[in-house]
Amino acid sequence: MISAFAEVTLRPRAQVTVAAPMAESHRAAMKPPCSTPTGLEKRSSAGIRHTVVPGSDLSTHTMPSVRSQFGGTCTRGPDTARRYRSGVVGPDRTPSPRRPDRPADAVVRGAVVMAAGGPRERAEVVVHDGRISEVRPATDDVPDVVLVPGFVDLQVNGIGPIDVRCAADDGDWEALDRALLAQGVTTWCPTVISAPLDEARAALERVSRAAARPGHGRPDIAGAHLEGPFLAVAGAHRPDWLLPTVDTDWLLGLRPLPRVVTVSPELAGAVPAVEALVSGGVLVALGHSAAGPDVVLAAVDAGARLVTHVGNATGPMWARQPGLLGTALADRRLTVSLIADLEHSHPVFVQAVFAAKGASGVALVTDAVAGAPGTTVAPRLADGTLAGSVLTMDGALSNVVGCGATDLAGAVCSASTVPATLAGLTDRGSIAPGRRADLVALEERPDGSWRPSSVWVEGVASWPR
Repeated sequence: MISAFAEVTLRPRAQVTVAAPMAESHRAAMKPPCSTPTGLEKRSSAGIRHTVVPGSDLSTHTMPSVRSQFGGTCTRGPDTARRYRSGVVGPDRTPSPRRPDRPADAVVRGAVVMAAGGPRERAEVVVHDGRISEVRPATDDVPDVVLVPGFVDLQVNGIGPIDVRCAADDGDWEALDRALLAQGVTTWCPTVISAPLDEARAALERVSRAAARPGHGRPDIAGAHLEGPFLAVAGAHRPDWLLPTVDTDWLLGLRPLPRVVTVSPELAGAVPAVEALVSGGVLVALGHSAAGPDVVLAAVDAGARLVTHVGNATGPMWARQPGLLGTALADRRLTVSLIADLEHSHPVFVQAVFAAKGASGVALVTDAVAGAPGTTVAPRLADGTLAGSVLTMDGALSNVVGCGATDLAGAVCSASTVPATLAGLTDRGSIAPGRRADLVALEERPDGSWRPSSVWVEGVASWPR
């Protein structure tokens, strides 16, 4: 069961396009009700087309807007907001997480338990006060599932209709909680991309307030991931919001500090900023960069340890100029995050990354963004630039196993152990005594994919309800 593989089937290519100027679309996203940007349109994977009349008021539209920090506004069906609020996410029903006053004791069994010391057949995990107290042979019948540690996603911009930078109230964050639990994510980093500094600070403060919500059973917000504006290669970010010098004082003035900060190492002040952030306990990632290897290595010497969405928004790798990509694959000090949706990363590239780094050198991320529910392909800007993904973490795990890049144990390592360790979260990421009882029961589907059947957060049965 553990070594099962699936043939990769690539879906017909479709895309969500945003044809509006970024400045217009940002205003539309941040201040609804508003006038829609000129030329805004959306195409779903089914080929359904809906064009918003320029200048129309979104508050009167039967297909309200989906805000996205990448700019532009996708449209969604009239019942989407109701379905997300009521606990129905996308095509599947995703129940709300339980909210008991304290974690409950439990015994969780599986046909295989991916324990820290290696897979154990017909085993059970004993939970006490939210922590794993013992992994032992099962004393009762076991379900045909593989128990793995909860997934850790270091890069989530939004899901469904909700963008983390625009999430306005607890209802938005609770909808994100439900969507994350449905894919096995028990710890995550809401990601704020390039924006004016005052807007970025406000968004980070909203993330901090969301992380402080009381109650058990929801995915833990480990802290924000600030991706920009100190970037050299725009990718899907607004070029006019990128800054040429890393403002270390501004970064260190953020309270609390982000868990992850992505910067481009070739910018002025980047290396001193890396040193200062690392001293403050921040995981520094390098990305959106066309830097040469000497510049990259200087940032690594200063303490950078991650490369953001390796192979995307980066310069090419040549024999005489390996750039960030070549340096990331060669330097053992660097872990790479990988968007394994098979659009950002071709299956052969996924195989190459795992061959070069091993599962212990790869952190799977979704880089998910707000978009139209049911869309199965990555959104793109009008010029074709990829603008995040609609990937889920269980989908990423299934893809890397299915394309033969690694086995299930390796994929679990990249989805849980590696990102937890990188982020300094030493209390999770593996099934071992003393660790948080963040657990996912995976079932193998007939198509070879792996999907959660149950999720526990600190021992609380959180999904399905």
